[in-house]
Amino acid sequence: MRTNEEIVRILIDEKNKQNLSISELARRVDMAKSAISRYFNFSREFPLNRADDFARVLGISTEYLLGISEDEIPNKTKKQSPIVEEINKISSQLEEPRQKIVLNTATNQLDEQNQEKKRLSFFSNKVDFDKISNIVPYDHNKEGYAPVIGEIAAGTPILCEQNFEGMRPVYGKYAGRDDVFWLRVKGESMETEIHDGSFALILQDPDLSEGSIGAIRFIDDNEATLKCIFYEYDENGYPLRLRLEPLNPNYPIQYADEYNPAKIEGRLVKVEQDY
Repeated sequence: MRTNEEIVRILIDEKNKQNLSISELARRVDMAKSAISRYFNFSREFPLNRADDFARVLGISTEYLLGISEDEIPNKTKKQSPIVEEINKISSQLEEPRQKIVLNTATNQLDEQNQEKKRLSFFSNKVDFDKISNIVPYDHNKEGYAPVIGEIAAGTPILCEQNFEGMRPVYGKYAGRDDVFWLRVKGESMETEIHDGSFALILQDPDLSEGSIGAIRFIDDNEATLKCIFYEYDENGYPLRLRLEPLNPNYPIQYADEYNPAKIEGRLVKVEQDY
């Protein structure tokens, strides 16, 4: 059987041959990008129980990836189940347009199954700013404005009219974008870098790297907070919880997990303080 390093190097080679980014590979195998990055930089052992998934996505056999014979693969199904055999038998008799319907149905079922496997879903969907009334239209050819979100109304998404406090100018490379918003900072947990009452420009970006500062909204009380974000995973590489660390050592570390669910609303890209 191949060593961990040999397995990972095969995965990297196959990924590069197909011009796949780590983000795309992560999406196809339904795993966090940061987890795969750890496997690829050899800071974490590749989970052998996910070998089938990676091999399938990269178009290679599990036997080749692991460097073992089929009989040596633990828990490997040697024979298709009667249901799978019957599906294949019926599908082979269908005309191509109907086969595509079967394929789409199976793909949707697999996506739902993979979603159910996840312990947590930390990432918010992209917000439709048209749902917030009276926003100044963005003009990509000049400096722009972004909505200011202040107190979070109980039971509402972070970006909705109840939380909208007005508009604030945005300059530089984030001007004219429709995926940024200002968050008015409350509290001193991020002192001495981010002060109470300052304005944090948030870019809607679910792909936050370890240690980056993001806006996190706790679902139960709808409170939004800025914290340094760290990911913790289970042995299979699935998200287990978020560790939210303040910059101010006088404040405690918080955790977001299945008992205290949260959403990542975006990444901090700029801080402004009015005096």
